Amino acid sequence: MNIKEIVVSIVATLILSACGGGSSGTTSGNNPPPPPPPPSNQAPGGIWYGTLTNDTNVVTEEFVALSADDGRIRLISAVSEVQFVGTISVDGTALSGTLRAFADLNVNWLDGNHVVDSAFTGVITQRDSITGTWQNTSGESGTFELFYDVLNDRASDVSLLAAVWTGYDDFLNPVVTFTIDANGSFNGQNAMGCTSSGQFNAIDAAYNLYEIQSLIENCAIAGSYTGFAVLADIAVANDALFISVDDGAQTILLALEK
Repeated sequence: MNIKEIVVSIVATLILSACGGGSSGTTSGNNPPPPPPPPSNQAPGGIWYGTLTNDTNVVTEEFVALSADDGRIRLISAVSEVQFVGTISVDGTALSGTLRAFADLNVNWLDGNHVVDSAFTGVITQRDSITGTWQNTSGESGTFELFYDVLNDRASDVSLLAAVWTGYDDFLNPVVTFTIDANGSFNGQNAMGCTSSGQFNAIDAAYNLYEIQSLIENCAIAGSYTGFAVLADIAVANDALFISVDDGAQTILLALEK
């Protein structure tokens, strides 16, 4: 499979979690019920799937989001190369943050820049849903709606990544190879002559999210990259590895399989 096919396959495996039901009660007498306690800060971590709408361009795209409970988040289009990367904060159920907005490949935002700031605000119910609005400093704005997926609930361990991983182009030609050791260290190379090395680490052993640090050398996209990775399924469990990284100026998406 090529990158887009694997991303679509990963998206297809996402199982949206159902909302739980509530309970009702009655009160007697003339005393009003006590006010509800203020909501605790909702944990923002998860693997999320949904849509992001660009009202300026009248476009709605499917998006996958990867986030850690410390607020780091990456929103990744399943259709284009658009990504939003940064850190969000949560106050009760209110979510906010300024993310870096990376435009599609070889495309710029309205102000002519490829990377701009984007303000996100919304409401989060932990391990359930996130909804809200976004607005770029370049002028674009819109809404987003994301739902939590139980794929995130798988335990993580860098030893699960140990394998030789390969990515393919549209004609099923291998174009990138990663060799990951049991301790999470890796080396890679691609058809453009790039070489890479770095480290994967589990963020929280209870959840299926890894952080990655990578140094890419010997090609036009050389630089120091950081981001997230997640294991997913194509034919069997954990046979796909989805990686999203950036160096502040450009993003890289990799969809690899064993």
